[in-house]
Amino acid sequence: MTNASRGRLAAWTLAALLSACVNPPSTPVGAQTQPAPLLVATDAPAAPTAAAAPAAPAAARAAVTPRGPERTFVAPDPIPFEASVERAGSQLLADAQAQVGDEARTVVIDPLIDANTGAQTVSTVRMGEKLQALLKQGHPGWTLKPLTRATLESRPLLLIGTLTPVTVERSIDKQPDAFRVWLTMIDLRTQRVVAKQLDRATVASVDPEPLRYFRDSPSWHRDKTVAGYINSCQVNTRIGDAADPDYLQRLPGAAVLNEAMLAYNDGKVPEANKLYKEARGLTDPGDLRLLNGLYLTSWQLGHRDEAKEAFSHLVDSGLEARRLPVKLLFKPGTVLFNDIGDLGTQYQMWLGAIADEAGKAPVCVRVTGHTSRTGSASANERLSLRRAEAIAQALTTRNRSLGARLKVAGAGSREALVGLGTDDQRDALDRRVEFKVVDCV
Repeated sequence: MTNASRGRLAAWTLAALLSACVNPPSTPVGAQTQPAPLLVATDAPAAPTAAAAPAAPAAARAAVTPRGPERTFVAPDPIPFEASVERAGSQLLADAQAQVGDEARTVVIDPLIDANTGAQTVSTVRMGEKLQALLKQGHPGWTLKPLTRATLESRPLLLIGTLTPVTVERSIDKQPDAFRVWLTMIDLRTQRVVAKQLDRATVASVDPEPLRYFRDSPSWHRDKTVAGYINSCQVNTRIGDAADPDYLQRLPGAAVLNEAMLAYNDGKVPEANKLYKEARGLTDPGDLRLLNGLYLTSWQLGHRDEAKEAFSHLVDSGLEARRLPVKLLFKPGTVLFNDIGDLGTQYQMWLGAIADEAGKAPVCVRVTGHTSRTGSASANERLSLRRAEAIAQALTTRNRSLGARLKVAGAGSREALVGLGTDDQRDALDRRVEFKVVDCV
C-alpha cells in the first residue's frame, strides 16, 4: 500500500471519528415530545385480522399498522410501476407538508437509486420524473430545483428514494417477484426525516437497465457514500430521526458528481471529466463514483496514463475497504473475456493494476467468481469457480509474488445483486468478479 494510501486511510478514520462525535438534536421535527414510532419494513403480505378495516382501493398508501410504541410499514401488493410511484409519492408529499407546514420551500431530489447496486436506472429516472410531476401538481407552494451546491445552501427539503428487486419469500434461490419502493423526505434545516413511504411495483413494469455511466463503470457503487444514502432512505431511520451524517456531509460533493454524471450520460465527456476533477476537493478520495468517473472519462479522451492512475486508486480504495468488485464480463458459458469494443484492452490494464496494487499490500486476497441466475445452480457453481481460477492465474502471471496469497472461490448465482437472469446489461453486475481481503492462514 502506498504512503498516499495510508494518508487517505488516516484521513478517513479521523473523519469517521469526528462524525461519531456529532449528536443530533433531541427534539424531532415538528416539536414532537413523544418518540417517533419505529418503522419496520416487510415485503410479506399483511396478515388478516378479525377487526380489519374494509379493503383499501388500489390507490391507497402502504398500510401502517400500529403495534404499541412501534408501527410496521407493510408493503402493499405489487401494482404497475407508475401507479406504485404515484401511490407512494402522493402520500409522502402530503405527510411531509403536514410536518413542515404551508411555508414556501425549495425541494431538491437527490437522484434515486437501486439499493442493491447503487446505480441509477431507467426506472429510477422515471420515478424521479413522476415525483417531480406530483410535486408541481399538488404542492404549488414548493419550488423544485436541481441538486447543486447553490440550492443546498438554502437548506431545502431533500427527497431521496430507492427502487430495489426483492423476493417476497426472501429466498436467495428465486428470481425477484417485485420491486420495493422506498421514498423519504429530509428537512435540511433540521437534518431530520419528516416523511417516509413504502410500496411495491410489479417486475414486468420496471426497467432496471443502468444508465450509461453506471453501465460503463468498471466497479459498482455500494461504498460509504451510497450506504449513507440507503441508511437515510430505508428502514434504518424513523420519522423524526436525524438522517445519516455520512450522507449529509457528502451532499456538496454529490451535487458536483451528479452534474458530472449527467454530462457523461449525455455524451459530453470533456465536460464530465472537468467536473469529476472539480469534485476531487469535495469528496472522499475513495469515493467510487468519483474514481469510476475519472477512469471512464480519461480513457475515452485517450488519456491512458490518467485512466491507469484512476483505476489504480480505485483498486487501492477497494483493498483498503477489503472488498473490490470488478465487472470482468465473460462470453456465455466460458472463461473467455467479452471482446466487445476495446473491453479486452481495458481488462488487461485492469488486471495489471490489480496485480500491482495487491502485490504492494501485505494482504491475502480471495478471488470469487459470480454468475447470473441463468442455468442450473450446479453448473453456475462450476463456471464461477473456473472464472475465478482464470483470473487468479492471470494475476499470478503478472505478479508471481501473489501466488501464495491468492485464494479462489465460486459463488455461482447465490449472491446475485440483480437476479433477473436476463444475461444483458440489466444484470451485468451478477457476472462480476470480487476481490476480498482475507486473513492469511
